Amino acid sequence: MKKTILNSIPFILSVVAFIILWKTFEMPHQVYYNGEKHYPFSKGNALGEIRNSISDQLEKFEKGYIERNVEKLDEFCSELISKDNIHILGTMPYEILNDYEGARGLIESDWLYWGDVYLLMEEANISVYNSVAWVSTIGYVEFDMSRFLVLPLRFSGVMVNEDSTWKFQQMQFQFDLNNMQILITIIFLLIISIAFFIRFVFVIIKQLRKKE
Repeated sequence: MKKTILNSIPFILSVVAFIILWKTFEMPHQVYYNGEKHYPFSKGNALGEIRNSISDQLEKFEKGYIERNVEKLDEFCSELISKDNIHILGTMPYEILNDYEGARGLIESDWLYWGDVYLLMEEANISVYNSVAWVSTIGYVEFDMSRFLVLPLRFSGVMVNEDSTWKFQQMQFQFDLNNMQILITIIFLLIISIAFFIRFVFVIIKQLRKKE
């Protein structure tokens, strides 16, 4: 009985790790996607015509990321990305772009290799001060590699009014995941690995003793 319990520990830990990992990738803020609540980050101070003009640009941005037509990439960037003071933060550690061509390259890579990005642009927080706007919202990306791989996102950016057109100077894409759950999963997987290693060593020692 004791041996059976000891042998089942790695399996039990594996199941616990799987459950924690599964919960980690659950979509947060579901009430906003279901339309039960609005403006996850509040509405912001932008009103009237200014809010409408910024919202139009945000909708163009989302449409581009859904259609992902690289033939329209130059038009997309020209309409939505400023050429001055660019600072773009992607989801990966080294995705830090500080020029127009780098921003264009990141968007092209997203369209070709990432997945469909859906953002609640109608529910975005939009705040304005003079000719500068700060926007933020939530969304998710459905990866091309698997229709089951859907990760939540946070999106924020700074837009400037250039010749009566609002364009992004700064953007940040961030996965909206529970890092504490990911850390716990890693710890569980480490414990599982150690348990399997100890069991493997024990079996080897046991077999060697039998041969003596």
